[in-house]
Amino acid sequence: MFITELFKHWTFRAFAPGTLLRTKYNAFKELLRLDERCLEHIADLEEIHYGREQADWTRVVWLTEELGRDIRSLIEQLQLMSPVKYMDLQDYATKLNFYVRMGVSVEEPHIEPPFVFTLPEAQDMLEAAGGKAANLARISSEKDINLLPARVISAHAYHYFVEVNDLREELDKRLSAISLADAATLDELAHEMQQLILQADMPDPIANEIEIAALELGKNGIKLAVRSSAVAEDGAASFAGQYSSVLDVTANNIIQAWKEVVASKYTPRAIAYRIMNGLADTETPMAVLIMPMVDAVCSGVAFSTAPAEHAAHLDEPAVAVYATSGIGEKLVSGSVTAQTTFISKAEKPRIIEKAAQSVVPAPTLKRIAAQAQQLETFFGEPQDVEWVVDHRSRIFIVQSRPVPHSRRPQQTECPAHDLQALDTNKECASMGIGSGKVRVVANCQDITELPHGTILVTRGLGPVLTRVIHRLNGVIAERGSAASHFASVAREFNVPVLCGVEDACTRYTNDQLITVDGTTGSVFDGVLPECHQENIKPQQGVIPRLGKVLPRIARLTLLDPSSESFAPEYCKSLHDLVRFVHEKGVEEMFSLVDKSSRGLSGSRKLQTHLPLSMYVLNLDKGLFHSAAGKKEVEQSDIASVPMWALWFGLSSELVTWHDALPHFDWEHFDKVSAGIISKDSPLLASYAIISDNYMHAMLRFGYHFSVVDCMCGDKDRQNYIRFRFMGGGGKSHQRTLRLDFIERILSKNNFAIERKGDMLNARHGMEEEHIIQQRLALLGLLLAKTRMLDMRLEETSDLDALEKEFFKDLGSLTY
Repeated sequence: MFITELFKHWTFRAFAPGTLLRTKYNAFKELLRLDERCLEHIADLEEIHYGREQADWTRVVWLTEELGRDIRSLIEQLQLMSPVKYMDLQDYATKLNFYVRMGVSVEEPHIEPPFVFTLPEAQDMLEAAGGKAANLARISSEKDINLLPARVISAHAYHYFVEVNDLREELDKRLSAISLADAATLDELAHEMQQLILQADMPDPIANEIEIAALELGKNGIKLAVRSSAVAEDGAASFAGQYSSVLDVTANNIIQAWKEVVASKYTPRAIAYRIMNGLADTETPMAVLIMPMVDAVCSGVAFSTAPAEHAAHLDEPAVAVYATSGIGEKLVSGSVTAQTTFISKAEKPRIIEKAAQSVVPAPTLKRIAAQAQQLETFFGEPQDVEWVVDHRSRIFIVQSRPVPHSRRPQQTECPAHDLQALDTNKECASMGIGSGKVRVVANCQDITELPHGTILVTRGLGPVLTRVIHRLNGVIAERGSAASHFASVAREFNVPVLCGVEDACTRYTNDQLITVDGTTGSVFDGVLPECHQENIKPQQGVIPRLGKVLPRIARLTLLDPSSESFAPEYCKSLHDLVRFVHEKGVEEMFSLVDKSSRGLSGSRKLQTHLPLSMYVLNLDKGLFHSAAGKKEVEQSDIASVPMWALWFGLSSELVTWHDALPHFDWEHFDKVSAGIISKDSPLLASYAIISDNYMHAMLRFGYHFSVVDCMCGDKDRQNYIRFRFMGGGGKSHQRTLRLDFIERILSKNNFAIERKGDMLNARHGMEEEHIIQQRLALLGLLLAKTRMLDMRLEETSDLDALEKEFFKDLGSLTY
């Protein structure tokens, strides 16, 4: 292939230079398209790493794969332009891409048997047993701790099921399209993935083992409970309430129940929680527990160390026991209010507080507390224990997991204020303080999207609330308790939660501004500025391992094209490679033709009164015949419609330009840049590649550059403008302010704006030719007026006067 392309290249060069130039031009256009795609992929990965976009790890892998493919294609276009110079460039790309792929890949799934085993057997297969079963397996030999007979369906069975049904590709395709900011798409894709699981066939090797286990546990018609035990569940990330349990299952229906539990791995709330914890789908395979149902008199949750939300008023350490009659599903789902008892952790425990009509006798409460403390000692940290008591007063432990820790800085004391109290002394399910606008959603199942910084008012604390936890500043609920699964998740994210607030859904109204104090159980009318963040940014570094590999992807070290180190062997990242290929592509276009200029005119310097070094490369009818034979062209020689329109705004008399090319102190600039960029560097040159109705222009102003790519002709459907602005010499907040100003101007002129880091992308869709001309003139004026603007801006308030002045000048332009 290479020899063929090389032969064609030299044949065209010798006998048909025009054909070669057109080939180069087409390759360059494709190179520019691929360059944009590569930068978009890099920017998307940065958005995910810094928490500005919350996406599945599968999307990270997909983006790196797409980036690798596009870079290979990018290099191929450069090699079409010059087959000899860049023969080894693909080798450098392969090496860097290898490091990136190693950094984002996850362990291959295990699919070997056994697929079903007992809790004692699970002690030798803790990873395959999943979090819930693994913890029960660890305590299965503890004295005085009663466990139900159970079987574990291994996480390997889940992987085997997915593999046999060829589901991984279908699941990954949907997972890679998920963003937590798009609730509607999340719901749609989650439903599709659940259906994939429910409609797939159960392989016979797994089905046989599961059915045998169900028949053994379900003798004499005993109903079964089928519970989730995913890998990573009940660990550092609790996954409290994210997965489903199926109760009262007959042995004949065990396969369907297993599928339902596995499908719950793909509910919107479970996907959202996993993404917020930076875990890949294949890292959280679903193991399942099968155990007999208990004819429960009462059940509930015990915290071996009472949570701070409830223990603040106690004078001594205590165990907190939350109870309800019957099975505890309503308690942990947050739909009922628990009976709460505090039992001292002294050598001779005593009941400190107890409900007046407790569903649990005092001796049983003390036994539950003793077992909770025993589990805390066994695991070496406070435990969240689920228990059930049967009609023979036997206590069974059905779950034990570490009490989740808050992963955000916690503000527990409310600043001094004079706000009026609306509610006081309510039950605190999660500590913290938050202010914001109220959104009343009586049925939490109806929640889809909420603005960042919302104070949610609802009836119960259903686990579905987890999917919007990153958008909440607080929750007020009429029912629920600290024992609910959502309360556990809220404590992880330090979101204040009050429950038992009577008639909250009718007393509070949408858009009402309030402050929730999760330490004292109070609600105040109005906001505290230090607690009011309308646009909470998720914690940076949501996916820590992406941070480890990101330098290989995004760090730009190839800065100066004139340096000897601007070479493939010095590329330390994929971004470096993209930068190298782009600069060399431009370099190839500026050396397209030989001295005879056959087939296409060469690049020529544009004479201009502006202190700007500008070169023009005419591809096809971009210059008038008056330019023939000239070494340098004038503005009057430009026939290219888009180039003329852009230059019209850029060179307007409304803009004051200084005489020197650099518009700032070069001596100071050299010190700041440590000599990386010199005054004579080609990096400072701007260029425009033009035809009669096409332009690709790059304008360089020191530390920042702008790219304008457009089609402007009589075919409206082909017309467009794409604009990119990136970089700057000011401080971070100054560069942000300049981008804010540019976004203001463009968004009011029908440009679609997208910002990622220091990069602003703007797109203007198809429009009539004269409208596109006006927009290009606007861009030219905007570029002229925003040069060095980042060095002067300090406050957001500066932008209003600048905007008013700009539109006044724009109105003075005569097209």
